[in-house]
Amino acid sequence: MQAALLWWLFSHFFLLSFYSIGSFLVTLPEMYRWIVEGAQLLTPEQFNTAVALGQAAPGPNVLIVYVLGWFVAGPLGAFFTLLGTAIPFSTMAIVVGRTCCHYADSLGVQAYRMGMAPVAIGLLFTTGYTLLGPAPSPMTLLIAIVSTLIVWKTKVHMMLLIAGGALLGALGLV
Repeated sequence: MQAALLWWLFSHFFLLSFYSIGSFLVTLPEMYRWIVEGAQLLTPEQFNTAVALGQAAPGPNVLIVYVLGWFVAGPLGAFFTLLGTAIPFSTMAIVVGRTCCHYADSLGVQAYRMGMAPVAIGLLFTTGYTLLGPAPSPMTLLIAIVSTLIVWKTKVHMMLLIAGGALLGALGLV
């Protein structure tokens, strides 16, 4: 059973690695579908807790993957998700990076860079929508929209908004 689960983690995160454009955060909706809705390895609350822990830890966004692996199958789960994401992700980063640097002035590379930006932004919006949950309250939506606008249009640090959201939650307003 454990070997089958570890293979499942490795193979699924291996595939997700090819889907992560700009950030591994864009694959969160697919991870949610596989882990929570499909295999039912975690509850929605456990999934969101793992995502929060992965985001809180210093380092790259891909840490979310290892925390999810840990939640699902312990240290070996974290290791196999690491392998599943790191092998293709690193290989592609090296190949694409070298190619883009070598042909930086070519029209194809410039078109690729310009075309991938809206794709990455769209995938990040999808991730945010998925993390809001199945039926967010109007207050939750309002907080998300206002926080996004504040971060976008001002120099207010995001941690202040997170602390404000935590305070609203502690007071039972959200």
